[in-house]
Amino acid sequence: MKLQAKKKSLWGTFKNAYLRQRNLKKFWNKLDKTNLPKELIETFNLYLNSASYNWSSKFWRHVIMLHLNLIASGKYKNYENIMARLYFTWTEIDEDLIKSSCQEVQHNKINLKVNLFKKQDNLNWTGSINHNLILLLLYENIKSKKVFKYLSKIKKNDSMVENSLNIDGLEITQDNLNSLSEYEKIEGLLSKLGVKKKRFLEVGAGAGRTAKVILSINDDVKYVIVDLPPTINVSFNNIKASFPNKKVIKGFGLNEKDLNAAFEKNDILFIFPHQIKFFPKKTFDISIAIDCLHEMDKRIVKDYMVNFEQVSKLLYFKVWEYAGLPYSFYQHYSVHKKKDYFIKDYWKEHFKERCIYPSKFFDLGYEF
Repeated sequence: MKLQAKKKSLWGTFKNAYLRQRNLKKFWNKLDKTNLPKELIETFNLYLNSASYNWSSKFWRHVIMLHLNLIASGKYKNYENIMARLYFTWTEIDEDLIKSSCQEVQHNKINLKVNLFKKQDNLNWTGSINHNLILLLLYENIKSKKVFKYLSKIKKNDSMVENSLNIDGLEITQDNLNSLSEYEKIEGLLSKLGVKKKRFLEVGAGAGRTAKVILSINDDVKYVIVDLPPTINVSFNNIKASFPNKKVIKGFGLNEKDLNAAFEKNDILFIFPHQIKFFPKKTFDISIAIDCLHEMDKRIVKDYMVNFEQVSKLLYFKVWEYAGLPYSFYQHYSVHKKKDYFIKDYWKEHFKERCIYPSKFFDLGYEF
């Protein structure tokens, strides 16, 4: 079994899990906030004093500290672009990640109308070439699929500079192609069961790439994004700029009654994890969790699964085939073991399939 996280010695694992402190509250109190946006400070204070503080793993508290240091340094005016690239943009070529996608197109003969050697912002030449080859590989795998027709509908946030290539006259990004591949699974699951595509709940949305695709393709949709700061601030700014005509609000401090009222009155709502339970039973057509569940402590995964079953009809999630959670004492996850993700036997599994890219990821779809 090959883990997504590299194996460490017993002592190294024990030290990370129990001896290395990741006291986020202490870190926040000492942090020089001069260069932090006012909105981020307000959101973070709400988060630290909410029940959602206990919904973050030690690993994610470590990541949050890194992100806050990046922003607080004041060295990067484009920090949102840098953070967005960290969520699901690939800049290293690995046999286990590209195998499936290469097998699918190994006999393709391509006409190279592409600026393949483009130097990407915030990447060195090696990272740029790797990024560009992976992007071209993604394009070759998806260009003939029905879902590719939606590419032209995806809204653009002009204030966020995304790494891209011009392929066959089209401006293409990894985020858009990966999100279209995910939407293909989501749309297929909803259509197969005759479920409306009107109410979506997404946990761990990163910079909001999948939300942007779903909102661009579907009209009259209500969308709730659940995440932690500063990531949720990045996705809020991205979504708000991409959809200036939609009603987009933050609901972090709202109680159950006010939260549901805000949900009905607005198009897109941003909340903390503990607020999911405020929604009535089966409020959402589908819950979505992409590249996030394997980054949580198992007790948190269990809480999310309980909430997903309560508030939604369907579930789509995407995770590493095998994962080891950093800063934990041997918390391992496998898509082949239902108990690892607290999947109940009576849930109907509609698919569990290896992703074309990255090959070590799996798409899973369930009906509650």
